[in-house]
Amino acid sequence: MIADEAGAGAGYGPAMRLTTSLAALAVAACHAAPARAPRRADPRPVIDAIALCRTTGAALREALGPPTRDGRLGDARILSWIIGEDDVIHYLAVRLDAADVVVDVYWDLPTEIPWQPTDRCASNE
Repeated sequence: MIADEAGAGAGYGPAMRLTTSLAALAVAACHAAPARAPRRADPRPVIDAIALCRTTGAALREALGPPTRDGRLGDARILSWIIGEDDVIHYLAVRLDAADVVVDVYWDLPTEIPWQPTDRCASNE
């Protein structure tokens, strides 16, 4: 009897076993690859160009895409983005006034340094 002589997999030729193995590897490779967001252009020129009391939240959303967070801290509106990840996560956060103008910025500081968003434009009026 062929099944007794060949053992498991009897009836499958070498080509069928190879095809089955390759299909299993392809499925495993698809599951192993994590989904990644498309890479953005280097955001540093946009961040370096942020001008307090002039840059708007709308301009930042256009340049950087939707913020990771759009929230409130007390009476302050805060937008924040995760700009990059390597050994650390790089954050950009801005405080906006009622006119959607950036009045404070937090960029890539260690989390050990607390940020107290302040309206740095209030005294300029």
